[in-house]
Amino acid sequence: MNDVLHLYAHTDIWLLILVRIVAAFLVIPLVTETQLPATVAGGLTGILSLMVFFTIPLEPINYAENFLAYFMIIIKETMIGTIIGFSLVIFFQVYYIIGHLFGTQGGLGMSTQLDPSSGGQVPILGKLYYLGFSVIFMLSGGYHWFIRALIETFTQIPVGTGVINPNLMYPMTDAISLFFELGFRLAMPILGVIIAIDCGLGILAKAAPQMNMFVIGLPIKLIVLLFLMTFLLQLIPDYNNIIIKNITDIFYAIVQGLTP
Repeated sequence: MNDVLHLYAHTDIWLLILVRIVAAFLVIPLVTETQLPATVAGGLTGILSLMVFFTIPLEPINYAENFLAYFMIIIKETMIGTIIGFSLVIFFQVYYIIGHLFGTQGGLGMSTQLDPSSGGQVPILGKLYYLGFSVIFMLSGGYHWFIRALIETFTQIPVGTGVINPNLMYPMTDAISLFFELGFRLAMPILGVIIAIDCGLGILAKAAPQMNMFVIGLPIKLIVLLFLMTFLLQLIPDYNNIIIKNITDIFYAIVQGLTP
């Protein structure tokens, strides 16, 4: 009964907690792309917000009973939650870059499918590796880490005290540059083999110009690409360790940039 009365007396704080958690969850691919029912997603975020409310000491927010001031705090918490979720989302897209590079260089550049969550076209190979990363992320307890890290942000960034300062630009820029760096670095071994095949086909075209290199080269590149992809699937756990380590570093750097 006391907990209910405490929640009723501080509904404004609980609502701000809920806003930050919902904003973070709405940009996570594991939530948006799995088409979770609204009741399930709402129940999960509601339970997490209550856990934070009753377990983490929170100080009252001073907004002088002004609705406009409270609304501005809601907007700020929404932005903070979105930025926190973005720090995780950007690394999920690494495998889309890898798949796009493989498909373009391997002759599957036109092989795309509709992504219902974004409404755009995504490379099939990118979707394959993305799903593989998502499965291993879930099986390895990655969602535990994200939920724990999200809850910890309420101790580092108390509700209503977060700031979005210019220094936040540096970890955000690092996240984007690291996103491209990881994509190219992880794809480079296979791209090197495909480029070597292209060079060999170019030399063969000069030596035997009467041969149709497109008809000969495309099947060769596809066979080699499928073989290398099969080999690469075995390395996804190792790649995931690299990506998750970078996720952790960037995540806490971004949280530090939001700390007052």
